[in-house]
Amino acid sequence: MNKKRSRFILDSYNSSSFNNKKGQITIFIILGILMLLALILVIALKSETFAFKTEEIIPTEKGKVENFITTCMDQIGEDALFKVGVQSGYIEVPEDIFKDGSKNLKISPMNVVPFWAIGPNTYVPSLDEIKEEIDTYMENNLRECLFGMEAFQEKYNLIEKSDITADTKIVESKVIFNVHWDVEIKNKAGEVVSEVINHLVESPVKLKRVYDTAVTILQKEMGDLKLEDIAQDLLALDHPNVPLTGIELKCSKKTWDVNKVEETLMKMLRINVRELKVQGTEYVDFPEELTYYQNHYIWDVGEEINDEVSVMFNFDETYPYVFAVTPLAGTKMKSSQLGGTDPINFLCIQTWKFTYDLVYPVLVRVRDETTNYEFNFAFTVHLIRNTPDKGDALARPSLIIPSVTADDYCKQANVPMTVRTVELIENGEGVSFYDDLGDVNVSFTCLRYKCDLGQTTYDYSGLGFAGFNTNFPYCVGGVLRGEKEGYKEDWERVVTRAGDTTELNLVPIIKVPLSKLKVVKHTSLGNNLGAATELSVDETALVKLTFAKTNETQNLLEHEVDAIISKGMDSQLIGGDELELLASADFTYYLEIMAFKDESFVGGYKGEVKIPWTQLKNANELTFHILSKETSNEGEMFEFMTNLEQLSKNIPALEIK
Repeated sequence: MNKKRSRFILDSYNSSSFNNKKGQITIFIILGILMLLALILVIALKSETFAFKTEEIIPTEKGKVENFITTCMDQIGEDALFKVGVQSGYIEVPEDIFKDGSKNLKISPMNVVPFWAIGPNTYVPSLDEIKEEIDTYMENNLRECLFGMEAFQEKYNLIEKSDITADTKIVESKVIFNVHWDVEIKNKAGEVVSEVINHLVESPVKLKRVYDTAVTILQKEMGDLKLEDIAQDLLALDHPNVPLTGIELKCSKKTWDVNKVEETLMKMLRINVRELKVQGTEYVDFPEELTYYQNHYIWDVGEEINDEVSVMFNFDETYPYVFAVTPLAGTKMKSSQLGGTDPINFLCIQTWKFTYDLVYPVLVRVRDETTNYEFNFAFTVHLIRNTPDKGDALARPSLIIPSVTADDYCKQANVPMTVRTVELIENGEGVSFYDDLGDVNVSFTCLRYKCDLGQTTYDYSGLGFAGFNTNFPYCVGGVLRGEKEGYKEDWERVVTRAGDTTELNLVPIIKVPLSKLKVVKHTSLGNNLGAATELSVDETALVKLTFAKTNETQNLLEHEVDAIISKGMDSQLIGGDELELLASADFTYYLEIMAFKDESFVGGYKGEVKIPWTQLKNANELTFHILSKETSNEGEMFEFMTNLEQLSKNIPALEIK
């Protein structure tokens, strides 16, 4: 029994082993079949891939033609948007605006920016008008662009079945160019390969965003007059070279060269206008220490502005502008004098108040920072008699921005005339010297236009005189001016007439530094005089020298200078640091000196004084003498002042060392 059981166990083991091997074989067979199927599938897929036809992986003929058309639409659309941005909403600037310099700002020989506002009047193209211009531009240029493509011409012929109709959509985030153009395309064999009808291209340019920002800024400017306020503030700064109002205790008239005033003010405008920012837009903050800019140059336009937009304001001296100031004497602005004549000839006060008219253009660039697209517009700024005033531009025709610049005016010179320059020395006492003088800078001014004519030449063209022949621009009342270092400038009013000669007479002068001047006083002691003593630190002397003679031809010769001499005052605060005296001959002046301590008169001098040229030209020191009286009695002081000219004969007027 044990043997049978053992056999049975052995047989069972052998049967189980066999079944396991059979299962393993089955699995191997199944795996092999699966691998074979996978291989067959891969091969099948590869076979299918390589079986694709070539024309099925290359754009169809219709697709090719459509690409040609949309490429042209994209180019034309971008060109249209660029012109709209540069020319304040215009693709083609109307001829009446393009040719009229009072209606546009010229930024290049070929490009102008039409004014959106001139004085009180606005001329803003609407967004619908801009859309229509873009549509017209697309319709007028698409056909030429497509036919201009050599690759298209080589393969296809085009038959138009409709006109080109554009319909541009200017939306918040982009510009969509839609074109309806039904065209049939044939290959060179004459076979119709496709027909295309509607076409669409998009531009990321956010035209509506920058346009709306520009309109908001203009509307705010017309109400707030913000740019006019900036100009008014700059005048109120009372820059030393741009006087507004003032008063000084001095007997020497203050003068300013109007060209220097104009140059300084224009530079101030250029620097400060570009600092203006619009609140809510993208800009660099002003430093904390510039509180004035923080309070005055960040402009709240009253509406929310997209912070992805930046705004820049610009004015440049090369822009056409109108500058005028009154009162004006030739090319000089001068103070008015109070006092200096009897009975208060011992006290002089200089006062001035100038009124400015200023009209200038401002160019504004609105920029979309996400696409770098820029949109320009411009308007005019008006400051009339120091006051912001758009006003009616036609009410002040002389202040409308002219299309002619000074250079343009000077280039119109066609009236031949002769200029002579002469050195003139006359002292009214027998000295009369008249000789040619070369190297004089000559200029001609007519209204607001100034033309630099150059320098005169000694013995011009061997003709024996100093001067030149040149052409003048026509002017019914111009001013011819001659200037040379070491001479008083001379000017003559000129009506330009062919063949006329104008002569400029320049008088030599010598400039004596105030550091070389000294005032000493002699105290009156009854019939005696005290020794000369210098003025104390708290005493001030007003010195006035007047030369006025009539020559043999009854022409009045005049020269007047004054100075304030004080140890306790800065020369820059008392009217300069030089005294200009006539040179090259002996001149007799009427001398007046008034000395004060605080507000009280302490002494003076009145009388003639002759200044010899031989001593003056090498002088190291000029000492003026005055007579002083120490008294608290008002009656005695009044009598002293009344008889000052007679009493002054008892002391020397001037010593030159």
